[in-house]
Amino acid sequence: MLYLYLHPIPFDDLRSKCTIDLSKCSSADLADECENIIQHHKTCILFLGFLDVGWMLDPKHEARIRRVIRKFETHLVSIHLESIPRSWKNEIEIVYFKNEKDGCSQIINDGSALLD
Repeated sequence: MLYLYLHPIPFDDLRSKCTIDLSKCSSADLADECENIIQHHKTCILFLGFLDVGWMLDPKHEARIRRVIRKFETHLVSIHLESIPRSWKNEIEIVYFKNEKDGCSQIINDGSALLD
């Protein structure tokens, strides 16, 4: 399950929700860390940090990280929705984004379903 944040958000808020923080892990090591988590944990909540997937990872790493997204609740901050591969979009549970209404922006954080 992927929880996607399409706006900058303080990482401390997300780190407090998650049991494993991978936001400080380099993109080159991220796939290896995810595979280690799959092998050693039965349940956890992951925070991948800021990641524009299509531009920061190669396709082989995307496929390896997708396994952890399918198994665990995973939180990810990204600014560019178009950088996320279709295989990851199929795993999205909730998308959080900014709503510009009446000249000011507010965060929609109601946990509503993506497809109703």
